[in-house]
Amino acid sequence: MRTRTWTTWLACAAIAMLMVACGGGGGSSGSGSAPSGGAGSGGSAGSGGSGAVATSYTLVLNQTSGKVAVGDTMPLTASVVDNLGNDVTGSTTFAWSTINSSIAVVANASVPGGAVVTGVGLGIANISVVATVTGANNATTVLPQASTTITVVAPGSRTYSLALPYPSLSMTDGQTLRVTASLIDSDGADRSASATGWTWRSTTSAVQAAGVANVGVLLGVNGGSTVALSVVSVQVTAPDGSTLTGAFPVSVFPTGVSSFRLVLSQNGSQINALNVLNGFPQTYLSQVVRSDGNDSTPDFTGLWTFTTTSPSLLVLPDSSTRLTTVSTGRPNGASPLQSILSEMASSLTLSAKPRATLFVTEQPTWALVYNGPQPLVVNRLAGATVAVQLMHRGVDEGITGCGTSWAWSTTSSNIVVAQSVLAPNSASILPTAAGPFSVTATCTAGVEAMPLSITIPGTAQ
Repeated sequence: MRTRTWTTWLACAAIAMLMVACGGGGGSSGSGSAPSGGAGSGGSAGSGGSGAVATSYTLVLNQTSGKVAVGDTMPLTASVVDNLGNDVTGSTTFAWSTINSSIAVVANASVPGGAVVTGVGLGIANISVVATVTGANNATTVLPQASTTITVVAPGSRTYSLALPYPSLSMTDGQTLRVTASLIDSDGADRSASATGWTWRSTTSAVQAAGVANVGVLLGVNGGSTVALSVVSVQVTAPDGSTLTGAFPVSVFPTGVSSFRLVLSQNGSQINALNVLNGFPQTYLSQVVRSDGNDSTPDFTGLWTFTTTSPSLLVLPDSSTRLTTVSTGRPNGASPLQSILSEMASSLTLSAKPRATLFVTEQPTWALVYNGPQPLVVNRLAGATVAVQLMHRGVDEGITGCGTSWAWSTTSSNIVVAQSVLAPNSASILPTAAGPFSVTATCTAGVEAMPLSITIPGTAQ
């Protein structure tokens, strides 16, 4: 499987979440015995310049089980953190293997800790990974093998994957974070609302995990002087009755030590997944957020790295705006292709290297696109009409695929939105006051009953 990489220089557990701990002096995946470094050196590279040497490592697979159809692919990722709170995935080599290549094959990907599984024949395959960490003085530590179970189903079957925003996460004592998981099907549809049994767990008291459906609420707890580690997992039952579990390591730093996370967003909301059509690029914003909630992006002027498991995804980051444009070369009419897009930020003055991931679907089975003026500026006196297109695997097949399910709405108080009766994929916008606004079009498409939504931002003048 061919992968792509982009860089820019900018001046065990209670559930089977496949966690493995190993190291020269320990084997514990909890609090480390070495100091964590000074304030500001937390985040995904917590030891900073303290001179501390890691004594243990924790390997976590992002998904403990999954399904893939014959002829299709699914991405997997693994992350490794040390007992100092450092995400050392980038300095770790991963060897992936399968015990039954007649059912599924696996290949390494350029995404840190990434692999691509391809369905070959019906049945169950065990996919394993061995991680080798290169530590201080180039000493290597081989972690025990971890594995995940993949079921290969008939061609064309609907399958599901979990999208998580962080491959690993850093927090500070007393910090509360909301983390959203999404259940994405093989058509590219977000089926989170149709899933049941959402359950959030943490392996240690360093993180208190609760949640409402697919939104987890994490509280970091660390009254000590060293880094505390936990593995947070989310479990869900998909509409087909299959159970999926996703997991990620969380390093909790003591009070007074800053930690950092990388947040990817569109229209002001954090995202963990992205659908991209040929000819309709998507753009998202990257922001490094410190544990006190402040924007620390200006402090991260080091090397930012973008990698993907897809051979047809093109990623174009803009170092001056932190806006990244994602496009696909996958031809119109082709079936969906799903991959992981990974991004890592680094600093010239801080040791933290926070990472974030997006679960990307190229050429989703159905999608809504807006091809009007951008930015959308609406005169208060004249108003405007906006319309969206319904695309089937990148091909415009008219609006009948959504039947009578078309709807328009707004949460903005400075506009009035009226849906067209004759062309329900369009609506008129009449501003009542100047300022920013947004309108949202929704529908349910095709025999797949795929829920679609698109939000169009604008400004009333």
